[in-house]
Amino acid sequence: MMAYFLFFLSVLPICMGALLLGIKSEWLRKALALLTLGLTLFSSALLLVKPAQGFGVELIGGYGLFFGLNRLSAVILFFSSLFGFLVCLYSAGYGELKNRRTYYLYLLSLIAFSNLVCLAQDFVLFIFAWGATLALLYALLSLGQGRSAKKALSIVGMADFSLMLGICLYIFASGSTFIPDNHYGGLLLNQPLPWMAFIFMLIGALAKAGCGPFHTWIPQAAEEAHLPVMAILPASLDKLLGIYLLARITLDFFVFNKVVSGILLILGSLTVIFAVMLALIQHDLRKLLSFHAISQVGYMVLGFGTGTSLGAAAGIFHMVNHSIYKSGLFLTAGSVGEKRRTFDLESLGGLARYMPLTFACGLCFALSISGVPPFNGFASKWMLYQATLLGFLNSGSGVLRFIYIFSLIAAMFGSALTLASFIKFIHAVFLGQESAKEKKPAEGVSFGMGFSVLALAALCLLLGVFPGPFIRYFIQPWFGGEIIFIGAWDSGLSAWLLAAGLFLGFILWRSLKGKRVRTDSFFIGGEDPSFGPEFPATHFYRTIEESPAVKRLYALMQLEMLDLYNILNGALRVLAYLLFILVDRAINLLTSLFGYLVLGLSWLLRKLHSGVLDLYLAWSLLGLLAVFFILMGR
Repeated sequence: MMAYFLFFLSVLPICMGALLLGIKSEWLRKALALLTLGLTLFSSALLLVKPAQGFGVELIGGYGLFFGLNRLSAVILFFSSLFGFLVCLYSAGYGELKNRRTYYLYLLSLIAFSNLVCLAQDFVLFIFAWGATLALLYALLSLGQGRSAKKALSIVGMADFSLMLGICLYIFASGSTFIPDNHYGGLLLNQPLPWMAFIFMLIGALAKAGCGPFHTWIPQAAEEAHLPVMAILPASLDKLLGIYLLARITLDFFVFNKVVSGILLILGSLTVIFAVMLALIQHDLRKLLSFHAISQVGYMVLGFGTGTSLGAAAGIFHMVNHSIYKSGLFLTAGSVGEKRRTFDLESLGGLARYMPLTFACGLCFALSISGVPPFNGFASKWMLYQATLLGFLNSGSGVLRFIYIFSLIAAMFGSALTLASFIKFIHAVFLGQESAKEKKPAEGVSFGMGFSVLALAALCLLLGVFPGPFIRYFIQPWFGGEIIFIGAWDSGLSAWLLAAGLFLGFILWRSLKGKRVRTDSFFIGGEDPSFGPEFPATHFYRTIEESPAVKRLYALMQLEMLDLYNILNGALRVLAYLLFILVDRAINLLTSLFGYLVLGLSWLLRKLHSGVLDLYLAWSLLGLLAVFFILMGR
């Protein structure tokens, strides 16, 4: 019975999405979309608790497609369905969406094919579902201004082609199209063919997750696409699927070694530092969040680079946590943008008094991504720090030990800069002074929009206070053994102490509320003040923004000289020019030479055909003599 849920999770959303195209009633479309994703979420929750046995569908020639679940894919399946339901609920009240009919079709289809990626037990089905998510990425981004859709299709499409090539090489090397599910029993990276398969597949996984240098489409998409689309794609589903594939590559498909560890540690560390430095100086709320979405991928990649079970579990846990708080941040930004009609941080401010629920949830998400206890971001980052230190202690290579230390410093420094960036975010959007252009009160959000961000904020707190049960029951079983922690941190006790401190602070505030407080003017050395105490949040880190290194890097970024899309475009243009010179012009030259040769031969033949009968007779005799000598020679 449970096995039928596997097929149900992929077929129902696609069929319902197609049906919604013919329904005119907006209310009915929303209700049916929510009902479909609600049933999908319920089914995935059942499969999370009690995974079903896989099954196959036989095709022509004895070949079959195989569906199934393991403990990791069941977790990915549940959270992809959860984010799909919450984003759909949020979208029902989001007024900025256009083309809602096609939007619901794309959204339901995206959830269906994402589920199919998790359910695929053979590479043919996996490639089909993975490619469908690329098409839906392009379709959803095209609902905005559409310019970023082409860029995303080029970068991610190139990476997906690399993934397919890697899978073909892997199938050739392993001799099977079945997806392996045996930890540490994959191909050895001791020959060129497995290495090529690994590199090509790694490119596909990292590009899907939005890791550097395959990230450049995300900031542009954040400016052009609808915020619910950003919440469901780069913030959640792309991270879930990309890191899921990375986990399978490093633990199931290939045998991990020191070279792989060094590659992943360096990529993860540089992604963390590079992206968070650029996020720190952004003045557009959407671009600030998009660069942090890129930076957080570095932590996940770094976790797998440690080469330990603790690090891999931390990478998976951080993937889940990031999907929760980053989706919440994009949805919070959508609520703010809908009410203020701008995402410029200098034009926002003072929204905490008008949107208290959005402010509370946004603060929760900001503290989570910054790694502040007792929220979920701290729980997974604390595991990552331990795993990096454990890898350092177990490593016998001096170069690798240096990389571990660099990665640990980069991860901790990145967390500090993330906190600094989100201090700017909270001040600029909610706590700062209102812009002179926007003095009218902002209205609250609809029930669906409020419930979605509240549910995500609750998950941030729940997984931060009680990370142990989630890791024990949903992540640890995939590893087949106990995950050993080397650090001491009791998240439950810390949460109780923080709650007690907040409660005592509230009591003290209430006791002093009715008492008189002396107020006085600012003292500035006796001078008469001619300015107010205004300090825009965008000026918080102006020193960093104006530093020579960052300023040069930011100038290059604005010119898009480091953009992989432009680099690929330039390389393809050069290649096209070389092919034009070496192939097209060469063919044209040969064609011209052959033409001149034919013209010359025809001129010679015209001269020989003079019309004199004696001359024709002489040519005939010469031809007969030539044939005679040829025959005699044999």
